[in-house]
Amino acid sequence: MINIVLIDDHFLMVSGLKMIIAGHNDMQVAGTANDAASAMGIVKEKKPDVIVLDISLPKTNGLDLIIGLKEISPDSKILILTMYEDKQYVQRALDNGALGYLPKKAVESDLIYAIKTVAEGELYIHSSLVKDLIGRDKNKNEGGDSAGNQNTLLDLWHNLSDREQEVLIMVAEGFSNKEIGQKLFINDKTVATHRLRGMEKLGYISKSELVDIVFFKLKLINK
Repeated sequence: MINIVLIDDHFLMVSGLKMIIAGHNDMQVAGTANDAASAMGIVKEKKPDVIVLDISLPKTNGLDLIIGLKEISPDSKILILTMYEDKQYVQRALDNGALGYLPKKAVESDLIYAIKTVAEGELYIHSSLVKDLIGRDKNKNEGGDSAGNQNTLLDLWHNLSDREQEVLIMVAEGFSNKEIGQKLFINDKTVATHRLRGMEKLGYISKSELVDIVFFKLKLINK
């Protein structure tokens, strides 16, 4: 059972999140908070597995609150759920100790997948944000053999079409062709075609190498 604390100052948002989570028998809402003081109190008391945190809180920047929350509950995994999609916010959230970043425009399945991913200690960045982060500082970190290999793969990545990148990001996140098709409103065969062409351009790399391409750059940025 994944115990979750929700921190958001919008009552309707919290109510909606609670309803979504209640529909899954492997997770539950252990508590809620609508400002920094109540957030610190409930997290200290509950020590939840996952904290779903908004950036915009009364008199508080949620990005700064991450640090305090991690101090009082180091084992809690923090998932940012926000309307802000600027890559600078994403990087700052990760720098401060968050493990996931999800825009509020995401669908219910994205939320559940994000919660489960960060609960397992894995990094989660919504697919709509990953592409921009991969493209940042393309020539940075070229010092070692590993970095050089990753930069070569990143060079190949930039030769992919936007749709091929979008599909392969979702493949790396663990979605099936059917699930990707539903999210992108295209059929399974079209997904398979984009997937095959993308993997061909990348040199038919393995699934684990694809995951490295999608997430290695993020890990370098946040070192």
